[in-house]
Amino acid sequence: MTIATGDARTVTLSRAALSVDAAKRAAYVLMARYDVDVAVIGDDIVCKLLPANSTVSMETAERDFRREVIDQDLRISIEERTAPYRDAILGLAFSRTGLQDG
Repeated sequence: MTIATGDARTVTLSRAALSVDAAKRAAYVLMARYDVDVAVIGDDIVCKLLPANSTVSMETAERDFRREVIDQDLRISIEERTAPYRDAILGLAFSRTGLQDG
């Protein structure tokens, strides 16, 4: 659901489908173009987008934000699934540096 109010646009995302961290990461990535206020209200993630300058189209802002949230949510999923492999590789790499005690 989207609500447009003046120069702001409110985008509501389902917490059942997307994570709050993904919304925060998307807000961070897009902060040069949009200010984003992220709030959790019940089962929803409510994001208020404000243009960072007067040349920003709010339709474009919403599209960019939704795409970035999905991208970030997938990145989080991949990070979680690959964490054991990443940790094993880092453990092996640092075990051979002589930097560990003992």
